[in-house]
Amino acid sequence: MAPVQHNIKIQTPDGVNTSDPNNDNLLRNLTAALTGGEAVYDFFSGNIEALNNLYQTIATGGDDVWIEGKDKNGNPVQYVDNGGHFINVGAQIHDRDTLRNGTGSTTNYKEVGTAYVTLTTDQGTSILIINTIHYAGLGIAGIGFTGPLLKLLKPIVKAVVKFIKNLTSRIFNKANSGETTDDPNEAEDNVSEEANGAAEDAGEAGAEVGEGIFADVSFTVMDTVGIVVAVGALAVVLILALLEKQMTDYVKFFNATSIDLQFGICWLKGSAGAKIAPAKVGETTLVKKISKAPTPPWVVSSDKVIYRSDSTFINTDTLKGIGYVLNAKPTGDFPGFRVMVDIPNDGDNSLYIGFENGDCKSVWNDRKDQNTGKVAKINSGKYTLYIATNQVRGKSPSPVNSTEGYNYEHLIVLTDGTVNV
Repeated sequence: MAPVQHNIKIQTPDGVNTSDPNNDNLLRNLTAALTGGEAVYDFFSGNIEALNNLYQTIATGGDDVWIEGKDKNGNPVQYVDNGGHFINVGAQIHDRDTLRNGTGSTTNYKEVGTAYVTLTTDQGTSILIINTIHYAGLGIAGIGFTGPLLKLLKPIVKAVVKFIKNLTSRIFNKANSGETTDDPNEAEDNVSEEANGAAEDAGEAGAEVGEGIFADVSFTVMDTVGIVVAVGALAVVLILALLEKQMTDYVKFFNATSIDLQFGICWLKGSAGAKIAPAKVGETTLVKKISKAPTPPWVVSSDKVIYRSDSTFINTDTLKGIGYVLNAKPTGDFPGFRVMVDIPNDGDNSLYIGFENGDCKSVWNDRKDQNTGKVAKINSGKYTLYIATNQVRGKSPSPVNSTEGYNYEHLIVLTDGTVNV
């Protein structure tokens, strides 16, 4: 058997890669949600509940729910349609020269494109997952032409679809067999373990990528990044499916500015668990500025996207509440900020936002209980920071599946006038 001469690796990237289209529809929804109350719930459930329904369709429907199609340029895609809500998988190559000329060896990988997963709801098309495509090996003849390129993209899309199918069905089967837990760390570990298994099964040896040309296609979950970040918003429904929880707080931070930000959780109350987070507590990760979409522009109906970071917190002790402080580091003329949220087991929730860089635990101690309203807004120069929540106490529907429980949502938006929010 001839040795393999072509290798394609699809890889989860480091850092936050979820984003929403920078268009009038999203900006109207954001502006409405910043008034607080039910509008916040509507904003969160508009995407998360649709994603949860799609997740269950994928987990139980097998191959039959996936439809093969083509995008605007004729590139192969696969998608799931669940009553007007879509998950779409596609791929694009931005470096044809490397494919044409080769990399010199089958172990010398170079990034040549992206494989993307998007969610389409009434709020538009959001980017859930961006995976990078890497190539190593000899040159592929004729790859500069459209026909051979489309043939190359097909097994890449197939591998991403297979990863999603494997992962969702694994989590669904765990949850339905009663393998839930009160321990958020255990739930996160279970998702990570299943993601690695799903990745191993997603590849294909000897996939035909050209006329008489075969390549090994692999899917890799990077060790340096938590899978809950790598799979974006999908991780929200996957982890929650495995958790028995008393109280849940869903958080979305939108960087609606022209600057890149380092963002993260700088302090977490002992009875709280961060199950979807941009980085480990005390660390930060990049949330990009408003910029060009990593997908073809027609996919998100916008030349640029607004990047966001999703977090989800639960209380690990049902007799206690949730408390945390988020931070963004100063850069250039941006002074940095602190965001404090306290959700006690008894009493009204409180929140605080400030352009400051004080000690994070002190921020929580000093600011909790002061503002028990649903919204806050502050300015510093050209920067405006907003926060809005659905309610300050009691039960409400879950944005995932509408079940009644202690569910809270916090929407945080930073703007600098680049967009009209």
